[in-house]
Amino acid sequence: MAEAKPNLGRFVAQIAAVLFVLSFGLRLVGIGWGLQNDLHNQSYHPDELPVFAASQAIKPTEGKFAPGFYNYGTAYLTMLKVSSDVVSAYTGGEDPKNEDATWAWVSRVHFAGRLLSALAGAGVVVAVFLSFWRTLGITGAAIAAAVPALAPALVVHSRFQTVDMVATFFLAMASMFILRMIPAGEDDKPNLTRLAALAGVFAGLSAGTKYTGILILLSLIPVVIMHHRSAALKLLAVAFGSAFLVFLITTPGLVTDTAKFMEDFRYEMTHTSTGHGLVFEGTTSGFIYHLANLAEAIGPLVFLLGAIGLAWAAFEKKPWVASVLVFALAYYLLIGRAEVKFLRYTFPLVIGLAAGFGFLVSEANRRGGNWRLLVGFAIFAIFGVVPRGGITRTAEMTAWMTTDDPRDQAAKFIRASDAKTVGLASDPWFYTPPLYKNAGVTRAVPFDERLDRMRSESQPQFVYHQTAGEDPFPFDKRLITEDKPDYIVVSSFEYADPERLWDKKTEAPLASLNEVGKLQVQRAHDFYQELDKSYERAAVFGPPLATLPHDMEYIQPTVLVWKKKQK
Repeated sequence: MAEAKPNLGRFVAQIAAVLFVLSFGLRLVGIGWGLQNDLHNQSYHPDELPVFAASQAIKPTEGKFAPGFYNYGTAYLTMLKVSSDVVSAYTGGEDPKNEDATWAWVSRVHFAGRLLSALAGAGVVVAVFLSFWRTLGITGAAIAAAVPALAPALVVHSRFQTVDMVATFFLAMASMFILRMIPAGEDDKPNLTRLAALAGVFAGLSAGTKYTGILILLSLIPVVIMHHRSAALKLLAVAFGSAFLVFLITTPGLVTDTAKFMEDFRYEMTHTSTGHGLVFEGTTSGFIYHLANLAEAIGPLVFLLGAIGLAWAAFEKKPWVASVLVFALAYYLLIGRAEVKFLRYTFPLVIGLAAGFGFLVSEANRRGGNWRLLVGFAIFAIFGVVPRGGITRTAEMTAWMTTDDPRDQAAKFIRASDAKTVGLASDPWFYTPPLYKNAGVTRAVPFDERLDRMRSESQPQFVYHQTAGEDPFPFDKRLITEDKPDYIVVSSFEYADPERLWDKKTEAPLASLNEVGKLQVQRAHDFYQELDKSYERAAVFGPPLATLPHDMEYIQPTVLVWKKKQK
């Protein structure tokens, strides 16, 4: 018996290592999606370039850790800056005399940042396994870990140079240390102060990456009240104190650049409460919308079984479930009230659903008999051929990320055609087929500068309608009636929301839209009415309809190419 615990610990460590290697390996497949190639310089992910640019304001060797950008905390930006310095040291840096070489360097930094996300995504898998192996058993915890390991959205976002997976990893680690404070038996006497401090450290890192991560410390409250009441205040003080200290270290602009910090922080809070252009207009409440997001993120059957498992564990009054549910409910209330409803906002909720899924499998397996059918169904939900879910959905999206992007396909098609001019419904950005290499520059570059460059470089010639004395606007039908380009190209990022917000019963924009929204939708409708008269659809690249959540559509938009009708 004396050797049992060391052997068990070694076995758990080996399983954790295997889970990490497999999860990380999966995330490496397709990690080069959308980076610089012969057709375009900028990444096809719209957030990567702005995040990269913000990171470059940090200069560790000069003691400057306040980037002047605080929509997010500074932790990930600092990690990305260090990564970019390593990239420069070993592969060469930017070259002011060679624009393509500079963009190649930026692309390598994006790749390094994506590796951070891939490592973090695999780390989430390990953190879930280590959080629950004592309570669910090794098999149940491994099944729970399979949820984030294979979840389509988590795998895809682990290939992006963005903050989300790193923030989720730090949050999962904080949750792991909090759950470890629940005694596994009478002989289990964990070092509570150390665990509370570690939970605070990782909560601070998560908040220093994305502010909402601090909410994970709410899950400590039921743990200390139910299991360590006499030391509750001390443990809470240690956790919250260490979290604040780490947040301050990772985001020093709170003190050294307070005015700008508060400006950006208020902007982020206002942005989430007021919306994101037309993207989420006319959609259901966030409380409902995010349920659909979760079903898309991990697969509808896995989501359903995970929710059932959580409810079952709550009914059985399992010690860990109160901690998981307190955070999940608080976080769900936060994102449910917001008007910005990106799928990536749901990632922290996957931890609890994974635990519920693992509990359901382990409990059904323990009961045996006909309950084993439920085990088989759960395994099928992850590993079977399941519509919009399971490993099949992950494989499908991975295939998208390893083959020609629809934007590249459209650019090749147009170049091979007889087109001399190609019209754009809106000014060029990440969704624009790359008929010139810098079509995807960030909108931080002044509008006129971007259009001047477009006109001087695009081959065939890009056309975006402008009338002297007027500010140009998207979906100006005079592109069709006056400019009359040979082809017109439009992506689902441009047309899907106006089309969705057109009320076919009243033949008008949805009444719930504000005046600006109504004008945008009306212009788009008028544009398409005119387009149908003079142009015919020449090609469609990507899925036939925009069927993905906005921040999953990055990897597979629909691109429509229209050709002027022959008279």
